Amino acid sequence: MATLQKIRNRGGVLVSIVIGLALVAFIVGDALSSGASFINNSRNKVGEVAGKSIGIQEYQQRIAKNEEMIKQMNGLTGLTDDQQAAVRENTWQQIISEIILNNQYEEVGIGLSGDELYDLLLGNNMSPEIAQLFADPTTGQVDKQRAIETIKYLINSPVGTPQREYWLNMEEQIKTSQLQMKYMYLLGKGLYVTDDQARAYLESSATNVDISYIMKSYNTISDSAVSVSASEIQKYYNEHQYLFEQQESRQIAYVNFDITASAEDIQETEDWVNSLKGEFAAATDPVEFANLSSEQKVAPVYYKKGELENDALEEFIFTQKNDEVYGPYMQGNAYNIARVADRKMLPDSVKARHILIVPTQETIASSKALADSLAQLIRDGKDFEALAREYSADQNSAVNGGDLGWFTQAQMIQPFSDSVFFAKKKEVKVVATQYGFHVVQVTDMTKPVEKVRLAVITKEITPSQQTINKIYNDARTFASDVNTEAEFNEAVTKYNQTKRLANLSKNDRTISGITNGREVVREAFMASEPGYVLTTKDKSPIFETGDKFTVAVLLNIKEEGIAPLAEVKTLVQRELIRQKKGEVLAKQLEGAMAGSESLLSVSQKAGAEVVDATDLNFNSLQIPGAGIEPKVIAEVMKMDENKISKPIIGNQGVYVVMVNAKNTTEVTAEQIQEAKLQMNQLNLNRVNYQLLPALEKKEGVVDVRYKFY
Repeated sequence: MATLQKIRNRGGVLVSIVIGLALVAFIVGDALSSGASFINNSRNKVGEVAGKSIGIQEYQQRIAKNEEMIKQMNGLTGLTDDQQAAVRENTWQQIISEIILNNQYEEVGIGLSGDELYDLLLGNNMSPEIAQLFADPTTGQVDKQRAIETIKYLINSPVGTPQREYWLNMEEQIKTSQLQMKYMYLLGKGLYVTDDQARAYLESSATNVDISYIMKSYNTISDSAVSVSASEIQKYYNEHQYLFEQQESRQIAYVNFDITASAEDIQETEDWVNSLKGEFAAATDPVEFANLSSEQKVAPVYYKKGELENDALEEFIFTQKNDEVYGPYMQGNAYNIARVADRKMLPDSVKARHILIVPTQETIASSKALADSLAQLIRDGKDFEALAREYSADQNSAVNGGDLGWFTQAQMIQPFSDSVFFAKKKEVKVVATQYGFHVVQVTDMTKPVEKVRLAVITKEITPSQQTINKIYNDARTFASDVNTEAEFNEAVTKYNQTKRLANLSKNDRTISGITNGREVVREAFMASEPGYVLTTKDKSPIFETGDKFTVAVLLNIKEEGIAPLAEVKTLVQRELIRQKKGEVLAKQLEGAMAGSESLLSVSQKAGAEVVDATDLNFNSLQIPGAGIEPKVIAEVMKMDENKISKPIIGNQGVYVVMVNAKNTTEVTAEQIQEAKLQMNQLNLNRVNYQLLPALEKKEGVVDVRYKFY
């Protein structure tokens, strides 16, 4: 039953997989069938992967299953907007990975036989995840017969049972993991490192040089001194298009109208809180009164002196001890009044142990009876530790006799925390929580001190409807008759607004200065032409973006692929100017080198200072005093001692270098073998994080989810 309980605790992964009735068919048949397809040919598609369309219906069904999984496994009734967005993104990545990798498995002939999968689930090579479920907590040994019986039990469970679905999902995950491992192993075997490669790698870092150099900066020549023709720009662009790859994006300009409370709203909030002081002071149950009146529930926490953030409130509570109402006072963005709801002598922390009994819907009464029975046995002298090891569903503490160690009040959920912190030492109690029934005993505690529980009435300062209407009218006045970019800019000046710029990716949810900018982003990508003000689905130019009203104009549209020449012309021109400056400076330095026998002589003719740099090697990132110069360093490493280089065109300028000393540490055979292992591991790591992005680029991924979300 302990294994079933583990699965109950983890159950909640809802995966739709059709299974057979026989055990082997259940294990090897359905897990190899891969489940439902995500592909359809509907126009309502959210994207395309490797030429296959992904429909909105299939995508949403997959999202719903993943959301349900997260809710059940974390005890949640719903997900926040950010959590939902994360689930959508993770689901999308799962689909991409499955389609692309399944294509690769088929292409290279990788598969998983029924016998192989059975071996991973219940055979001699049982996966660690399965072994953990069926392992004896004391010996660590796996009882395979018990595992088979448990799986049979799950097979006969009703469709949709969380524990059954958890097992099905585990099968699918093990299959996926095994296929990926095979594929990665195959790729890894193709990335062999030779002895010569390892030796070259070691020698590149084992050789250190000391140099002297002079450098003529590009800044010594003005941009106007060199000219670049349109044909040169076009030629460079044609030959270097790989440098100008870009992601799909949009650029907008926008203004925000902050929805903030007025002075009248602030005063009204203070007056409202102040008006409750009399009734609050007279209330016989201050917690109940506060919970009925406040926007926040009273925290079930007891504070000692020194733990409250408000020094004046703390002084009032612990010094006067008259339980009168304190306030109103500001905390955060709210007005508050507070009074003492309870005073107790409580420890700061306790040490306790427990036995957890987790019921099903059908066994609540019997589970409660079992917990009561165990509690009585312990009161009668039975060994708590032995009972915990035998009965507790909390395997993490059961192996230690149920010991939970030391903890504070805030570290445990309220019913459990209240039970142990209000208990006497060695007292045995039964407490119900969301996890089940706990037989709990406090084994030790710190010295009790005076603590108070506060009843607080909180009223957040929020803008009134009248204030919101006024701010909206300001936004509407700004947006009135504003349709184009030029009109938008005129309105910014006329109404003294702050214009902001933002570059957007199609799945962005936030914009700088806007916490809820998804609708603005979506409409920016739905628009077909720049230069016009964006509008909502209702054709309004005013977007409600959380605590703001926003008016935005689309400035630019960038499609995925190679940026057009018009957009990168300035970058190309700047690079060509740099190259031409390099050619001019190289000729100047060649002239200075003519007839010179030392670097000092060259420097005097060129009007440049000689600079020394030591301990450079092939892995150096920069030259001291110069900057990041990989090409110069590469040339230096090939030079002999006491030789002066030809002019080397670098990033910051043009260099002439002399190697003063060159020292190479001998590379041993043992070092070569160790380097091979390190380089092979590095290659495997690169496969792990570079493989999928490379395959996505090769196979092609079209993402149009922004049309729906």
